This record gives sequence, structure tokens and C-alpha cells, in this order.
Amino acid sequence: MNRLSLLITLCSAALPAAAQDTIALTLGDAREKATAHAIEARLAKTRIGEAEATRVGAGVWLPVNPMVNFDARHGGSFGPGYGGAVNVMFDGFGAPQARVREADLRVDTAEAEADKSKLESRLAATSSYVATALARLEMEHARESIALAERLVRAARERQTAGAGSAVDVTSAEAELAERKAQLHAAIATETLEQMGLRANVGLYSISGTLALTSAIELPASAPEVATMLATAREKMPDLKVSQARLALLDAADERLSREALPKLGAYAGVDSAPASPIFGILGVQLELPIAQRNQGRRAVNAAEQRTERERLEYINQLLELQLSHRREAHEAARSELEVIVGSGIPNAAERLRLVEEGWRAGRFDVFKVTTAANDLVRLKTTRIDALRRIWGERLALERLIGGWVDGQ
Repeated sequence: MNRLSLLITLCSAALPAAAQDTIALTLGDAREKATAHAIEARLAKTRIGEAEATRVGAGVWLPVNPMVNFDARHGGSFGPGYGGAVNVMFDGFGAPQARVREADLRVDTAEAEADKSKLESRLAATSSYVATALARLEMEHARESIALAERLVRAARERQTAGAGSAVDVTSAEAELAERKAQLHAAIATETLEQMGLRANVGLYSISGTLALTSAIELPASAPEVATMLATAREKMPDLKVSQARLALLDAADERLSREALPKLGAYAGVDSAPASPIFGILGVQLELPIAQRNQGRRAVNAAEQRTERERLEYINQLLELQLSHRREAHEAARSELEVIVGSGIPNAAERLRLVEEGWRAGRFDVFKVTTAANDLVRLKTTRIDALRRIWGERLALERLIGGWVDGQ
């Protein structure tokens, strides 16, 4: 009984390790994990903290620390004397409030840039997820082609042995097999690099465990209508939000610089005890004379930066509808291309290869007819993958423009 309990315990302990051999990952999970683990998304959070740190001391009314001075004097036969004063300067005319507002808008800008970084991280995860899946599809096609080429090599050797074929048929089939094996190795190399990027984006830094991609990427849905995407982009497009936030921050900085250029007010209080004189107190006010405005250069730079940002904002707005319209058209054209290839091209090419191979075995065709038919099928499968790659490329470009799909994907 004890041995049975020990066996059950050992088997139970082994289950988690076995479960870790395969890591299932959906596209949605990859996108969600990327916002937490991708380096740019993580750095964006720290930049928000940097911006929040500028709030510390922003509302202080004292531009400089109070100054204290003290002096001692000697009046000969009249005896010693002394004097002292405290000077305090105040940053008035709304400068502290302007600095607080600028700090708040700096945080808003950092948050807008963080939202953009999160979107870019999701897009990068999507791109690497799709690229890995497509590389695995290429590997699958290559293995199918290798199986076909091996079958042709065997048949060519059998025909040669029977006297119905020649060495030309055998070497042609073997050359075809070598090409398909090379394609498999190329697809493996591509998948390895794409999977590395995917693991890095989603935080799977350990090289252990087989990564299983469980989301289908072969049938991307149609893109939303241009009007729908345009309305979403006006509200959510990261580039627009970042540019608007930067413009607001520059405007706040200009207000702060203009208020800091106004004269600073001050007060002082002191005591004086001169030799042979009574002790008396001093109380007064002081006003800065802004003869040299040291922030003139910074205001000029700020004005130039505002012009640049307005130009950028205008360009983004002008180009937005054009980009959405043409990229959607390219997206839908690639989807139509994919439908033709999958619905008609590949099935017909596969049937043609079957018929030609049967004819070759029966002696009606030479081996070159078979390899040509096989190459046509391989080419169409490659075209299918290229079409999928272009669809997803346009899909990611559209998502980047609108800040996320309108259906929340």
C-alpha cells in the first residue's frame, strides 16, 4: 500500500513537468502579455514615473532660498554695533500655478506616449505570432513536398530498374528532392528567429517548452469600412493623441516661461544697532528689475517647436483618410487573392499533379512534366503564404492608424 501511494505521488509530481512541455498561446494572449512584458511597454511606464516626478516642487513660491546676512561693526570709543537682515523673493504673477499645469500636462504626454508604446507592443507581438505561424505553414508545405519528391525518386528508380526510365529521370527527381529539403531548412531557420521575437515580446524568456500557437491566422476577417475606421482613428489614433498632448505641453511651457519672465517680488526684515545709536528694525519690499530676460532663447525654441508640432498634426490629419482608404483596399484585394488561390488554384494544381504523376507512371509523360506540375503546386502554396503575409501586414498598418480594431480585438 505504501508503494502504491509513493507511485501515485511520483506520478502526480511528474504531471506539471509534462504539462510544461507544451506552452499553448493564443493570439489574444500574446497581445495581452506584450503590453506587460515587451520592453517598450515596460519603459513607457517608467517614463510616466519620470514625468510625475516633475510635479515635486513645481508649485513652490520661492524661486531662491531666503538670504540671511549679518554684520558686526566697531565704532571706536562708541563701542561695538551689529546689523542683520532676512531677504525673501517670491515668484508671483501665476508662475507656480503655470509650473504645476506644465507638470500635469507632461504626465498626460507621457501617458499618451505609453498608450502608443503599448499598441506598438501589441502589434509587434501580433506580427511575430503571425510570422511564426506562417513559417510553420511553410515547414508543413515543405514536408509535404519532400514526401512527394521522395515518392517520385522511388518511382524513378523502379522505372529505371524495369528499363522504362533513365538516369535522367532519377537525377531530376533527386534534384527536386534536394531543393525541397533545402526549403524545409530555410523555413526552420525563419521559424526559429520569428519564435525568438515572439517569446521576447510576450515574456517567455526560457528556451524550454514547445510553443503551440492555437489561434488560426489563415482566414483574416474583412476590415471595417473606411468611415468607421476614420471615426475611430479621430478618437484613438496614438500619433494624433501624442501630437495633441505635446502641443498642449508646449503651450503650457510657453505660459510658464512668460510668467517667469515677469518681475519677482520680495520682502526683507532686519535689525540695526549702530554704535552710539539706538536699536531699530527694518521692514521693506523689493522688486526685481528684469533687465536681462534669460528665458528669451527658450521661448524662441518653444515657439519653433510649436510650429513643428502643428505641422505634424496637420500632416497626420491630412493623410489619415488617404491611408485608411488605400490600405483597406489593399487588404481586401489580398483577401480576394487568397480566396482564389485557396478555392481554385491549389485544388486544381493538386489534381493536375495527381493526373500527371499517374500519366508518368503509365509512360505517357516524362519526369519533367511531373516536376513542373509539382513546382506549380509549390508556387501556389507559396503565393498563398505571401498573400496571408500581405493581408496581415495591411491589417497591422490599419490597426496602427486607428489605435485598435473597432471590435476591440
